[in-house]
Formats: sequence, C-alpha cells, structure tokens
Amino acid sequence: MDADEQMQWKTNIKRWGMELGFVSIGFTSSEPIDGLAPLLEARIEQGLATAFEVKGIKSRIDPKAGWQSCQTVVALAYPLPYSSFPQEGEGVIARSAVGEDYHHFIDQKINHLVEIMTVNDWPGTSQWQVDTGPLVERAFAIRAGIGWIGRNQHLIIPGYGSFVALALLLLDQEIEPDDRPMPSIPDQCGTCQRCVQACPAQILGKDPFAARHCVSYLTQSKEVLTPEEIERIGLRIFGCDSCQEACPHNEKRIEQEHASSSPSSLRRGVDLLDTLNLTKGEFQRRFKATAAGWRGKGVLQRNAFLAISNLQDGRCKLWLAERENNQSVPPIIYPYWKALE
Repeated sequence: MDADEQMQWKTNIKRWGMELGFVSIGFTSSEPIDGLAPLLEARIEQGLATAFEVKGIKSRIDPKAGWQSCQTVVALAYPLPYSSFPQEGEGVIARSAVGEDYHHFIDQKINHLVEIMTVNDWPGTSQWQVDTGPLVERAFAIRAGIGWIGRNQHLIIPGYGSFVALALLLLDQEIEPDDRPMPSIPDQCGTCQRCVQACPAQILGKDPFAARHCVSYLTQSKEVLTPEEIERIGLRIFGCDSCQEACPHNEKRIEQEHASSSPSSLRRGVDLLDTLNLTKGEFQRRFKATAAGWRGKGVLQRNAFLAISNLQDGRCKLWLAERENNQSVPPIIYPYWKALE
C-alpha cells in the first residue's frame, strides 16, 4: 500500500467511524509503548494492580505479542450515553454502566466499521478489543494523538472530555500514524486539584497509581472489603464517577446532561432496597445486559447492603432480622452482616 492509498484509507476509516458515532479516532504504529513496562511492573510489585489486569507485561504494551501480523493500531473513543442524576437516598450507577453494555455495543460498532472497510475492498484483516483485551488502550490512544491522561488517570479528549469508552482496532496493513506529542499534565491540568480532592480513596496525584484502591474497582471486587473501603463506597452500586465529575473538561458534558434529562432518560439512580432484594429474574431484566451485570447479582446486592448501612437506614437491620431465621442472606453479604452485630 503506497502513501496515497494509506492516506485515503485513513481518511475513509475516520469518516466511517465518525458516521458510526465515534467522537475521536487516531492511528499509531504497532510498536510497543515505550516506558510503560516499568510503571506496570511497579504497580504489580507493590500490590497496587487490580485482579482484572493481565499480568503479562509484554501482551499489554506490544500488539505483536498477541497478533504477529499487526502493523497499525487504530484508537477509537465512543461517547457514554447521557443519563439522569440519582435522587437523594438512591444507589448510584456510574455512567459507563447504564444502558446497553458498552463492550457489546462498541464491539458491534467496530464490526460494522470493518464490514464497511471490507465492502470497500480493504486489502487486509483485522482484530479488535473493547476494554477487556490485554493492550492498554489509553496508552495507544495517547500515542495516536486523540487525548491525554489527566490527574484523574482518565483519557481526556480535547474539546470533549473523558466520558468515553475506548477501543483498539488492529490492522495487518501499514498506515501512516497520527502520532503527535500531547501536552503533559502540568500543561493541561495546571494547578487544578479538583479530581484529587474529589477522589473518595485519595489516591490521585500519587505514583504509581493504586488501581486496586480505586472505589470503582472496589464496587466490582468480590474480596471482603475493609471498614474504610466500605465507607468510601458510600452509595455507589457500581463504578465511580467522582473524579470525572469534578474535572473542568467535563463541565460542558454535565451541563448538557442536566439539560437533556427527562423521565425517559437512562437512570443512574437505583432503589437500594429493591437492589438488595433482587431476584434472579429481576437481575436478568434490569442489569444483565448492562456493564454492571458482568460481576453478577451478588456484587450488586452486597453494594446495596453496604450503601443502606452507610445511610444508617433502619431498613437494613429490619431486612437482616427478616432473614436471620431462614438464613436467606446472600453469602457475599454474610461477612458484613456479622460485622454489624
């Protein structure tokens, strides 16, 4: 593929991707990410990595480790849907976990993009990942020039913000990269400390990033949480948007979200007692098809139980009393039940 063909394909892929709803698309090479391995190793050695992270460093920084034919990496960002704000006393679901599971939704979008490429005689093959693959999407997105990492550890897209889901499309044909240096955190964040102050775990602004202490991770972990971690969860049922909500780069998005809210909007607030009492059928209907469903019913019930406890809601002890005799308390809640006695 000569230079003119590469440029034409790049232009077309970006155009088709934007037509499918992606807000930013950039191209980079299949070379490993320089300088990332020591940071990942430090997090693992210090016990700061999450249980969800792939431990093989090479597979996280080198596209060819998983697919030797890879020549180009396309970084794509898709906007998270608008949703209405929780009401007082409700449990809180993060924006990434409302509506259709973004993993599935974006997978379909990229599959459609590849179909368009194929119809237009794309000369090669492709693979892709949406969040759950081994490659560190943010690192390739930075190098592809679509954004930069703020103090809140999120990729911030200039003029848009950070409420996006990221994906990588790997191609076996070489296309000239968009690689361009993005401004550093001091240049972009300046002296702003809003996210640092807003973080319930107080882990931002410190290196290496203690991912396993992030409240978003805690709401998904099946490990028994400490009293301090329980307090940090607050009313969160799945995920945590605190650092992003505090970011000035998301102000416009949040204002638009407020203005567009209606009774038909996707809701981030959930009734805590209803969530605690979820049946299998209700879980399947309300949560299974969302990104909050992948960890199962028990985790959501546990978080609802902890949220009611944090509220010091009298319904918590009543709920336990009703189940004490027939031992119908979900096993994942049992350690916290005993701690309340």
